[in-house]
Amino acid sequence: MNSKLLFLAAIPCLIAPAHADAVLRIHDGKEWKELDQAAWDKLPRAELIGKARDGTEKRFSGVPMVEILKFAGAPLGDALRGGEMNRVVLFTAADNYQTVYSLAELDPSFGKQNIILADQVDGKPLDEFEGSRMVVAGDDLRHSRWIRQVKQIILTRATPPAP
Repeated sequence: MNSKLLFLAAIPCLIAPAHADAVLRIHDGKEWKELDQAAWDKLPRAELIGKARDGTEKRFSGVPMVEILKFAGAPLGDALRGGEMNRVVLFTAADNYQTVYSLAELDPSFGKQNIILADQVDGKPLDEFEGSRMVVAGDDLRHSRWIRQVKQIILTRATPPAP
C-alpha cells in the first residue's frame, strides 16, 4: 500500500470528534498522563490517505503518532538508541483488544512514519464503532494494527522472561 501522509501544521480541529469528552490515557513508563480535548486540539495534525477495511480509499485525519509520543515524553530522535531500543508502545481499545508497535517504527528519524491517531475520516468525525480515536497505519498491508476505540497508550519495554 503506498499511502501518503500530509502534514497540516497546527491547524485547529474544525470538526469535533464524535466523543469530544474522550480523554486519552497515556503511561510514559513511570506515571499516567491524560490528553484531554483541549490539549488534543493544540497538537499538529496530519492527513493520511489509505484503504479502509472494505478496500475503499479514505482520507483519515488526526495527530501523527510522533506528536503523541512527544506529549508522553518518549525518547525520540538521537535519544532513542542503546538501552532505549527495546521500548514498545502498547495500544488498548475499549474492548481490551491490544496491539503493539516498536518505538523506533513510530519515530520518523528511523524511517518514514506513516501512522496517525485519527479522529476523522473523509472530513467527518469517526463513528460510534470506530470510537473517538483510532490508529491508522497507512503502510500496513493488513489492518490488524488499525486499532479502533483507543482508550490508552502505554510506553513500556520488551523484556524477555527470566531464565
